[in-house]
Formats: sequence, C-alpha cells, structure tokens
Amino acid sequence: MDLRQFRATPTQVEAAAKHLRYQPFVLDDDRHTGAAYSWLYTSDPASAGDHSFLFDRRIVSADVWTKAYDANRRLAAMYDSFIERIVDLCPPGGSYLDVGCNTGYFPVRASLSGIPTTVGIDLGDYTSALQLLNEITGASARFSVGRHDPSTHSIRVNGNLGAEKFDVVSTSQVLCHLPDPLHFLTALARLASRGIFIWGTFKETEELLIHYNPPNRFTNAEFPNGFDEGTVISIGLLLLSMSKLGFTHHEEIKMTPDWMPEYWMGPAELHAFLFWR
Repeated sequence: MDLRQFRATPTQVEAAAKHLRYQPFVLDDDRHTGAAYSWLYTSDPASAGDHSFLFDRRIVSADVWTKAYDANRRLAAMYDSFIERIVDLCPPGGSYLDVGCNTGYFPVRASLSGIPTTVGIDLGDYTSALQLLNEITGASARFSVGRHDPSTHSIRVNGNLGAEKFDVVSTSQVLCHLPDPLHFLTALARLASRGIFIWGTFKETEELLIHYNPPNRFTNAEFPNGFDEGTVISIGLLLLSMSKLGFTHHEEIKMTPDWMPEYWMGPAELHAFLFWR
C-alpha cells in the first residue's frame, strides 16, 4: 500500500516509520517497509529483527534499496490480489475478519475497498498502527488483541468479538505456527458465515498428512504445544477438512507474474485458497 496517494502529513509519515515494519507500505519517496527482502535475500528470515523491515534509501545501499523495493511491491501486489477476491466474496454491507493481521494491511485495504465492517486480530497489540492507517487513509478498520489458543482449540479475543460472526474470515501464514492445525480450521469455521481465505504452505498430495518440525527452540511450551514452527498439512487434508466444516466450494488463487517470484519457498509449497459455503 502506497501511503503517498493519501497525502500523509510529515508527522503521520514519521509515525508510520515507527509503527509499520513487517507489511509492505510505501511511506514517502525515501522509505518503505516489508519483510519480502528478508524472505528472498537472507539465509535465515526468522532471525531478522524488526529493524530489518524499514528501508531508507538515504542509508542503505542502492542494491539493497532496489531489491527491497521490488520485493515488497511484489508482496503488496499479491496481498492486493488476495483482498480483491475476499471483497468479491463478501456480500454488500458485509463483514470481514483477518486473523493474524499484524499492522492491519488486510482489514484496512478491505475497508477502503468497500467492506463496511473490517476487523483484525493478532497476539501483538497493533492498535496504534491501525488507528494511524485509518487516520491517513480514511479507512474504518478495527483492531482487537486475539489469538488461537491451542490449549482450548479456540480463537480468544480480548474484547467483545468472541461471539461475533463475520461473512468472510482470512488468515495468512498462521497455520505453520500452530500445533493443532485442524482445530484452528474448526475455530475459523465457527467465525465465518460465508467464506474463508487461507494462504500458507501446504504439501502437494492427496494423502491426509500433517508434517511437524521438532519443537520450537525459542519456547518452553508444554507438550504438544511446542510443535508450532513449520507445521504443514497436505492439500488433500485441507480440502477434506474444509468440506467437512461445510465449505464445499473452493478456488485456488493462482500466482501471477507481478507477485513474489515462483522460486520463493518453492512453487509446490505456497498456496492461497478461497472456500465458501
């Protein structure tokens, strides 16, 4: 999302440089944010600190600036394509929830695209980021702290959203961080009355498989909750699970040339699916 088109004030731009990092935003002619450069050009993207996602052409090399700008614009193009399909599925006057929203790219863009009620939840508190984006863009997205709790297999929200249903629910790259992926799909289905968008890494086989990496070395979570790093389920298991949950129609959103390059994480791994009843 290019914030220059909204004529952000210098004060707003400085606030954006503080609050927006991981997701792809252009702040002004000299600064942009996003994790895509780390994903494409660093050996261990998981080790990149938050400071690595803000790029200032006055500080970084010309090579880094060019590669980072291209990578993050590709990531933004991919996100925008996802959101376009989410908006298409949402009925007029509908509602949308993004689970794992980070600084709010999806709910803010969806609000600007005409969905009147858009909400993002994440385990971090990104209230200030969404408020700033609403102020700059004129969007009306809401934020609440929330997460999937594997101990109860439910999406818990610190606010008044616990019993609220949404027409469309989305989640991006969250399944890979969970020890109970099928329970997470069930929790999403309880919140979605019409459709679910899921973007993540899946094993290309019709077999019903779940792959786990060794327990997360950065946490001391009680067994089995430590198995939350690199979880992958098969496409066969995903499609069967969503059908069992009542979402009998689906579409895979195919990559286009202006998205992230196909070699990123392997073309056989990353998939975006839209499911609906």
